[in-house]
Amino acid sequence: MKTINEIQELPTDKNDRPIMIGDILKVFHFIGSRNKKYFMYKQVMGIKNLGKPVSAPFYRVSHLNMKDAMAEEGDSGYWIQVKAEKLADIEIVQSATGDFEERRKVFYENN
Repeated sequence: MKTINEIQELPTDKNDRPIMIGDILKVFHFIGSRNKKYFMYKQVMGIKNLGKPVSAPFYRVSHLNMKDAMAEEGDSGYWIQVKAEKLADIEIVQSATGDFEERRKVFYENN
């Protein structure tokens, strides 16, 4: 299994910053009355290879509800595939190391 440092093509947020383990994400949820936008906050907790017979790396994203975030069963979070794509509904708002604003921006041709 590759470590996060060995993966060259990471997903990016709407500002083209690579999403990494420990990041707090602001995720678009829905538009309410009077066109008010509602957001949810999530945290990237880890990475795991999923799939058989060929596996691919996925981020585990926690709902911040204090449940076991790496559990594969239940409602403790969801998975985001680690691949070269821009996630336009996601913005990094905080990171474990505090360096997300200084990260080198990554631009993908298909986005």
